[in-house]
Amino acid sequence: MFFNFLWYSYCLITGCLKLQITTIMKNKLLFLIAIVLSVSSFAQEKEVSVEKSIFGVQAGLFGIWGYNEARLSNTISLRTELGLNMGIWGGTSYPKTGYILFPTISVEPRYYYNLNRRTKLNKKTANNNGNYFSLKTSYNPNLFTISNYNSYVHNHITVIPKWGLRRSFAKNFEYEFSVGVGYVYDFDFNEGGTGVDLGFRVGYRF
Repeated sequence: MFFNFLWYSYCLITGCLKLQITTIMKNKLLFLIAIVLSVSSFAQEKEVSVEKSIFGVQAGLFGIWGYNEARLSNTISLRTELGLNMGIWGGTSYPKTGYILFPTISVEPRYYYNLNRRTKLNKKTANNNGNYFSLKTSYNPNLFTISNYNSYVHNHITVIPKWGLRRSFAKNFEYEFSVGVGYVYDFDFNEGGTGVDLGFRVGYRF
């Protein structure tokens, strides 16, 4: 009888120990799973990035341009652009409204500062949907002009810090708005001044 009691006690104790060990192992396993999921979630958040490369064309009130935007880091891209800027003038002093188109080439590093925030708000970041700060450098050589007047453009360069936003719509369409104030230098007259960039463009992405 006494030995039966001891055996019964032994079974109860070892059973409790096994239960405690099993519970501890389960808790550790759940803890490890939580860590893995957290790390995975953090890694996914860190992987939010601008696109590797985007080609497209855009048109606005003051010209038409072709561009490429290439990734330098998760939040920084380098945009290169080639196109035709346009100027328009008119009034009572002119017999007709005048226009002029002239070539331009630009280089513009962009810093997209709100990609992670847009992701957390379940907003699109694909195709570089986001807000950015940039430094746009444009060179306008006096190579040729297209105009209904005998007009020409001075050989000049502009360097303008900008704030802007970029959004996609439909399947391959996009629009951009940007504004900035910077510096313009005229090589023909060897003088500089203030340059302003205010633009709204609609484009197609290839």
